[in-house]
Amino acid sequence: MNTSDPLEQLVVSESQAINKQELAELLLPYVTINKETRELDFSQTFRDLSNIDKIYVLLSALKARSLVFKIEEKIAPLEIIKMEIMPEGSAKGTLKSLLDSGEIKSEKGKYYLPNYKITQVIKRLNNKS
Repeated sequence: MNTSDPLEQLVVSESQAINKQELAELLLPYVTINKETRELDFSQTFRDLSNIDKIYVLLSALKARSLVFKIEEKIAPLEIIKMEIMPEGSAKGTLKSLLDSGEIKSEKGKYYLPNYKITQVIKRLNNKS
């Protein structure tokens, strides 16, 4: 593609590079990853978030975990429900709402946050601090 084309600004890629420092700074107040079990541990600050922001942080944390441990980042609704971070109906409803609005993606019944959306999540959560 022609890099001098102003329309290039509109082109995104699900596989674009992630700024790991920005991702870590986004997640630090909300979640840690257990080295041995690779499970996510959520802070009280996370639990105080809206359901939409919880899903954004969760999917961002799964992306971080996948980058560190080279494991799958996509997650099924049942796995989210088992984490007990929000009621079942809220989890399914929030996922559907975010999927319908194009904020998250789904593949084979599992949800994930495209790499190019990380910057938007960072801006969203930074505006709430």
